[in-house]
Amino acid sequence: MTSTVQTLKREGFAGQKLRVVPRTIVRAALAAPITSQILITDCGYFPQAGSHGRVRPGGAGQTIVIVCSQGRGWAEIEGTRHEISPRQALIIPRRAAHAYGAEARDPWTIWWLHLAGERMPELTAACGVTVQRPVMDVPRFALSVALIGEAIDHLEHDDTPQSLLAASGAAWHLMTALAAGRPDAPRDDAVTRMKEYLSENLAAQLSVAQLADRISLSPSHLTAIFKASTGYSPMAYRTLMRMQRARMLLDTSDKPVLAIAHEVGYDDPAYFSRRFAELHEQNPRDYRRTSKG
Repeated sequence: MTSTVQTLKREGFAGQKLRVVPRTIVRAALAAPITSQILITDCGYFPQAGSHGRVRPGGAGQTIVIVCSQGRGWAEIEGTRHEISPRQALIIPRRAAHAYGAEARDPWTIWWLHLAGERMPELTAACGVTVQRPVMDVPRFALSVALIGEAIDHLEHDDTPQSLLAASGAAWHLMTALAAGRPDAPRDDAVTRMKEYLSENLAAQLSVAQLADRISLSPSHLTAIFKASTGYSPMAYRTLMRMQRARMLLDTSDKPVLAIAHEVGYDDPAYFSRRFAELHEQNPRDYRRTSKG
């Protein structure tokens, strides 16, 4: 850990916001059913934070999330240096040895949270960050900053369970937004074009080989990048799109189930009903009769 950062300021910046939840209240909240899953223990906003920095050779007891909105900063995580630019987030896993701070010539403006709770390891992993790769681009930047601001506002109000719960909701939304937009997922034009093509050709009888040929990829490569991006193989994704369209037709039209099956690409209505029931746990006719809304 670099020795020069020992002189950096922890806080005390003009216009800053800073909230630390008393540790007795933190312990009680971590024993409660919902806030045990994710809980903000500290949060803040440091504008143009010249000379800002922290050094924690033993790491922190919480996961640290820092979103940089202006200027630049740096972080040293377990001996490796990283640079942080505007519209990027630094996520430091719990107990990872670290130091971080503002870049001297262009100090950062940051929105930050310390997060505890049972779900934090999973949420951090879902963002695609690790000790080796702790910096990520923030895909929905305005939303991310707004959510941290919302959490700060709740905790500035008071330390009641209601305020902690509301702040936890904002933190959950932030982490899932970061995870959904993680930049290392293959969201390239090939996957986007294939999703659009499948959506526009639901009834077409297509193989993975035919789909791959359209975008000059091998079937295995297409399947790999498509599943990494969506969580589904191309054919499984097509089935989801077909069933989404079928639900819409069942809910908004009087078309017979046979016609709907044909419209979404199934020549055999019995097979369509079986696939529909696998996903919805009821056949199309029962689904149509079910009250909704």
